[in-house]
Amino acid sequence: MGSGSSKPKKKETGVKNEIRPARVDEPSDKQAPQQEEMFKAYKAEQNVPETKADDKSDAARADELPWKQALDKVAGMELWGGKNREQRSPWKEYLQKADDILKKPRRAIPKEVVGQILEGDMTVVDISSVPTAQPKVVVFVSSTFTDTKAERNHLMKDVYPYLRGLCRRLGVDFGTVDMRWGVTQEATLDHSTVEMCVNEIHRCVKDSVGPAFLCLMGHKYGYRPLPAQIEQSEFETLLNHLQQTGHDTSLINNYYFLDNNAVPSEFVLKPRTEDNETWWDDVEGIQKQFREASVACFGEQNKKCDKYHISVTETEIHTGVFNNPTAQTQACFIRRDLAKFSEDFHKDRKILDLVGPNIDEYARDKLAELRKKKIPSKVPPVIVKDMIYEEAVPKQVAEKIKDLCEHVCKTMADGILENYENRLHVEEDRVFQEALQHRSHASEKASLFVGRENEIRHIMDYMRSSSTKPLVVHGQSGCGKTALMAVAARKAKDAFSHAVVVLRFLGTTGQTASARLLLLNVCAQITRVYNKNLSAIPTSYKDLVKYFRTCLAFATSSKPAIVFLDSLDQLNNEDFGQNLAWLSLSEDLPPNVKFVVSSLPTRSLDILKSHLNDAVFVEVRPLSLDEGPEILKKMLEAKHRRVTESQKSLIIDAFKKCPLPLFLRLVVDIAERWKSFDTVDSSALADDMPGLITKLFDRLESRFGDMFVHHALGYITAAKNGLSLAELEDILSCDDEVLDSIFQWWIPPIRRIPPLLWARVRNELGIYLAEKGTDGISAYGWYHRQFWETAEKRYLQKPFNNDTDLFVGKAHTAIADYFEGKWDDGKPYTSKGETKIEDRKIAKQSLVLGGNRSTGRQLNRRKLTELPYHLIKIEEWDRFRKLVIDLEYIEAKFEAGDGYNCLSELIEATKLSGLDDIKRLTRFVGSNLGFLIREPTGVYQMALQQARGSNVRELLGRLSKENLPLPLMENLHESDYDDPCEMTMHGHTETLRCCDYSPKGDLILSSADDCTMRIWDATTGAEIVTITSLPGPIFPDKNEGMQLMLHPVNPSCFSRSGETIANGTEIGEVMLWDKSGVQLHSKSTPNKAVVYIHFSPDNRQIATAFKNSVLSIWSADDLSHVKTVDFDWLELTCLDYSRDGKKLAVMCLRGMKIVMIGLILLDTDGYNVTSKETGSCYNNLCSTFHPSGSQVMTGGDDSCVSIWNGNNGTYQTKLKEHNAWIWTIKFTPDGKHMFTGSSDRSMKVWRQTGGSWSVIATVGGHSHRVSMISLEENGNKLVTSSIDRSLKVWDTATLLRGAVPPVGGGHYLTCVISPNGSFLAIAQGWMKQCGLLDAAQFDQSPETYTDAHKGFIKMAQFSSDSSRLFVLDHGHSGGYEAGSEKYAAIEVRSLLSGSSSYINVQSPYSFTLTNTHVVVGTFYGELHLFDINSYSEILKWKSRSGGAITRVAACNAGGKYMIAACFGTVCQVWEFNGSSVNLVGDMSDHDTDIYDVAFSPDGHYLVNGVGSGKLYIWDTSNKNISLFRIATEHASYIKDIKFSTSGNYLVTSAGLSMRVWDVKDGMSLLCTYYAPVNCASFFNDSVVIVGEATGNRKYLQFRTDYTKSEVTTQCKM
Repeated sequence: MGSGSSKPKKKETGVKNEIRPARVDEPSDKQAPQQEEMFKAYKAEQNVPETKADDKSDAARADELPWKQALDKVAGMELWGGKNREQRSPWKEYLQKADDILKKPRRAIPKEVVGQILEGDMTVVDISSVPTAQPKVVVFVSSTFTDTKAERNHLMKDVYPYLRGLCRRLGVDFGTVDMRWGVTQEATLDHSTVEMCVNEIHRCVKDSVGPAFLCLMGHKYGYRPLPAQIEQSEFETLLNHLQQTGHDTSLINNYYFLDNNAVPSEFVLKPRTEDNETWWDDVEGIQKQFREASVACFGEQNKKCDKYHISVTETEIHTGVFNNPTAQTQACFIRRDLAKFSEDFHKDRKILDLVGPNIDEYARDKLAELRKKKIPSKVPPVIVKDMIYEEAVPKQVAEKIKDLCEHVCKTMADGILENYENRLHVEEDRVFQEALQHRSHASEKASLFVGRENEIRHIMDYMRSSSTKPLVVHGQSGCGKTALMAVAARKAKDAFSHAVVVLRFLGTTGQTASARLLLLNVCAQITRVYNKNLSAIPTSYKDLVKYFRTCLAFATSSKPAIVFLDSLDQLNNEDFGQNLAWLSLSEDLPPNVKFVVSSLPTRSLDILKSHLNDAVFVEVRPLSLDEGPEILKKMLEAKHRRVTESQKSLIIDAFKKCPLPLFLRLVVDIAERWKSFDTVDSSALADDMPGLITKLFDRLESRFGDMFVHHALGYITAAKNGLSLAELEDILSCDDEVLDSIFQWWIPPIRRIPPLLWARVRNELGIYLAEKGTDGISAYGWYHRQFWETAEKRYLQKPFNNDTDLFVGKAHTAIADYFEGKWDDGKPYTSKGETKIEDRKIAKQSLVLGGNRSTGRQLNRRKLTELPYHLIKIEEWDRFRKLVIDLEYIEAKFEAGDGYNCLSELIEATKLSGLDDIKRLTRFVGSNLGFLIREPTGVYQMALQQARGSNVRELLGRLSKENLPLPLMENLHESDYDDPCEMTMHGHTETLRCCDYSPKGDLILSSADDCTMRIWDATTGAEIVTITSLPGPIFPDKNEGMQLMLHPVNPSCFSRSGETIANGTEIGEVMLWDKSGVQLHSKSTPNKAVVYIHFSPDNRQIATAFKNSVLSIWSADDLSHVKTVDFDWLELTCLDYSRDGKKLAVMCLRGMKIVMIGLILLDTDGYNVTSKETGSCYNNLCSTFHPSGSQVMTGGDDSCVSIWNGNNGTYQTKLKEHNAWIWTIKFTPDGKHMFTGSSDRSMKVWRQTGGSWSVIATVGGHSHRVSMISLEENGNKLVTSSIDRSLKVWDTATLLRGAVPPVGGGHYLTCVISPNGSFLAIAQGWMKQCGLLDAAQFDQSPETYTDAHKGFIKMAQFSSDSSRLFVLDHGHSGGYEAGSEKYAAIEVRSLLSGSSSYINVQSPYSFTLTNTHVVVGTFYGELHLFDINSYSEILKWKSRSGGAITRVAACNAGGKYMIAACFGTVCQVWEFNGSSVNLVGDMSDHDTDIYDVAFSPDGHYLVNGVGSGKLYIWDTSNKNISLFRIATEHASYIKDIKFSTSGNYLVTSAGLSMRVWDVKDGMSLLCTYYAPVNCASFFNDSVVIVGEATGNRKYLQFRTDYTKSEVTTQCKM
């Protein structure tokens, strides 16, 4: 042991240090003026005259200044005339370079790397070259501080903001670490500067994807501190040498103390106290002794000597350059030389090292060695720039500094662009990046893991078991579940290297925030690993749940799958993820699959336990008292520390009160600062996690200033998704309270937060302030939820100091101001009575940062996420409206994948503000949600399709032509109306027949033929629960002649309280669920399908109607049986309770006998039949009691509302307004209004006046039958379900006003225009004949009709000379009877004579025309070729399938006569040579059945539209038919395909949209019209006539040359 002291004097505690500027390259702030006075005294003593400006040599110019003054003057000058760099050349061109790079094709990440990561590699593959998902450029700026002030100022003013903008354009974050400002006095006193600088450089080198180190080197060597720690053996070697050579070592012994808590033991330098006036003299003496002894003991070249000899600046150069293998691409050196800098005229301690009045020769020699030997030998010349300042004249100095800035900017900009293009410009692979991010998170967590061998063993035993259930890890917060899951995943991959390991830490990334996003990403990873088809991954929530099970089944014995999902309780409520319905817990796992999940002891765990009785549950218990000391030892060893026995005793006592790993880790982080000579008492620790975290916050505030820490951590805690380093520094730089507390003794040249301040706080927080990926950047967020909870209480829910308001409001306001760009051009600041605008050099906050729509835009995702959130929090509605009532904002929000949040934010704002314009925008977004999710750019067309004068439509007038994606499709004939539809929900994949509003109006329930029951958020439209285990429809029924489903499949309804759901199934089961989708009870019955289900008004009983004549009553509590009534031969269809619950109405369809029983009434005391009445309707489909109970309204196949006496059941009258069957009837609560839904695709709104009912509005919107209506309990909203698979939410008040969009009749069956443009043939609804009218007359009704057919019209086509119309029907008129196809016929109507004739062919199923022939495809797979004039058959042949020919097309152009026929997924093409046909194409690559087909007029293309919505475009211009492209823009099956007569354009109609394609431009998409269009025809090359499924006919014009004024005029039409 050496002679150094083992224990220092006891230091005072509790004294709070002020934050003030200090320089780490100078002795101290106090020493500086003392040195100046010493210098003056020395010169006076030696009779040295003062150097004055007029004493300079004759050669000096008259305006030359001392270098210090010249540099200081330039530091405050404006060098570029107030013009920002992005406005100057060549820097504008650099921004264009960035855009040009973005346009280039992106490289693929190496397949082997991607494959290994996706398969779950944790340790093997090298990912150093793989771009991070949150790329950033972080540059450490190194120099001696006082002599480079001017250069640093102008770099910060001009260069760094530009580089940040350049980086943001590329989707990269940019920041600098500059240590010149803001070192607190205490931070200087505890000797932490060097270590922190080194740590920051390591961080920059590691994290930066471009430049990472900038060195500005002048004539100062800089501050050379004493080593803060010296290993005991090394210290004693030096001390022994000094003692043996006769040196007095008392100073060393007084300043260094032995710390045996270090491993190995070391001597530490005592902290400097402010009252130590001899410190600098003592330090200088110790330095000389250490330098001499180190050279003597180790040799001058030994690296051990460095810490005694080199300056902080050289240490930084060693770290950032000499020891950095990537320095050539990451470093930039500037060596600045000042002419005659050492002359007395220029000599100043600010620009060179002095000892007293003389140059410090030792520092000069060290600097010369660094500049002339080390740098040339170790630094590539290409990164070194020599700058010579010849004259100390401000004008010339300014030019030199401008040159320096230009060089730094060019070097860094080139590096950024080069690194981006070479490293980051890769194909976006979100699945890979997500897996990589969780891999990194696992590595971080695993590195902190100790103990838990038993838990690991249980998990590994499960891996080897035959269990078909998930394993559940659970335990209280802080017990170490996440670290355990990380280690278990790594061990699983090690043990089963051939297995696929999928790992997700829920809630740590945006892709794990909700069940929907989690499933999308995990399914994509599994699908890719097993080489399956990615296009098979559905987007709807229900289908994702089903597909997730399909994905798991991909696992094989040679390649099993292991899935780890940590923290199920962290899923958000958007999808009710915590209900875990998406896990399908009732089902066994597929073979070769293991599944491990973890949860806190919350409701998630309760659900797991209720569903997984046979599963393995591993509880992560608090650590045992025996484990504590051992784990403590391991944790300290990992930090190369230990504690004394007394200190250990304190730790163990605290651990006994909170035996959790997280608590112990935080204790160790506190204890690692304890020295062996420190006296520590129990007050240093706490009894629980919040108390311990509070201790940490106390220490931060004491060291770095309570205001600074309070505000900084408050901002991080208040942010929605955390804040990045650059964002936090910007926000703090706009916080004048913080800046005033920092700059008490110094006014900085730029009013910004000193980066060093936050760097110290971040280093002090260590792992507890994690960086997580969000919105494309790396943001600070709390490591554990307990930190967030403690920080929220401390920093947001309490006022700061003497403030009366909570800081939470200030925090949200400050963050909102920043992301709004409020201070982009500077922020006012008042000092000494003068107010001026201070440029804080913060990032601009435009919505789009770079790129364009065609090549991809860099969106400001941070603004899109944070700004609306904070404006809502502070209820700043004017600012919120300015932000969101903007179509470009809506487009960007959806383009960023944040559409559901967009609607949620709008809804929340609507509720809180009550403002009509926000409500109208909310309605617009909600009703178009499905479209916007798929096509954000469609928002402009959707706005144009709003009613004239609507405020949403008027937003188009704000846009410039450059910002408007053209062209738009304009409706040439419009009427005024209010749109009552507030929201449309898509998700069901089959016929939707049942819906119900919860009594509170917060949820909507639906069930459909796709075997699912779904629960939707009635406010946002988000699908939150999907139950997928229901049976499919039993259809068609072989025992029934009619092939039409007449009852809801798996009907369901809410209880009267809304807490439970009753559901009946197709196989006669009755089930009870809670509203979160957890099954409570189930009853099987021997009956057929449940056709209707209803709770009694008192919520005590459930009534079910079965298809086989049985009515059963059940207890609503547990489904115990109450009563069964058998109606013998009657088939039940519907039931309803009277509002008082005393009566039950039951409707009957028909029986075995031909008896027209309609309505049956029962009393509910014993469920006895009180009446049976006959009606005029054969198929009775629905029944509803009037709220008064005095009447029952029913609907059915007579298209009428029948009215019955509610007391005795007698039939009274009927109301005839619908044109087709009525399926649903509902009333407003007061009974004054009635709503009816029909197969005519409309809902009618009725009003009762004076005892009679009349229709006040007919409401369209659905493209198929309105199957059910349900109202909120208060009647403010209603929901409709439809066979078109959608749900629509309607505003009842708007419906009752009656000013709704017009409904033009039945759905369009066909809409074709004659080649000469004169005639239009249409058929709608249930028309059995085609109507003919003048094509140019929009509002004209048909003047003439073709003959009446047996069935509905299927298709029609004009002859090429426009003289005849060919018409084909279905063969049935709604009965859908088997064999009806034989009644189909093709009529030919002469437009000249009005006579009709028929094509002689059996069971025609499709046809097409050429100028010479009629081509017919039949139900039996035959093709017939007829002469166009004589209708005589020329040729007949059969397709290879023999099945129905669904569509045919023909083209006689370009010397070829081609005929195409489609059946199923196959399209065959023949070439007709005049007498026979030759098969030239047989395309079976279509993914679903083909619905329509068309040749382009020139025969160059053949286009097939299929059920999935894809367009298969085939090139038929060559001998071999080849696939030209597949267009995937449509989201529903293709109904109609037509080319314009010119062949320039193609129009395709589908269930949700109509699209126009530019044929000349390679079939590129030109424009879209968002509506369910059944058919369309070109009127000319810019106008399309469309027939909608809603019954409306529209003339739509598309143009590519709109001016802004035309757009403005158009939007106000």
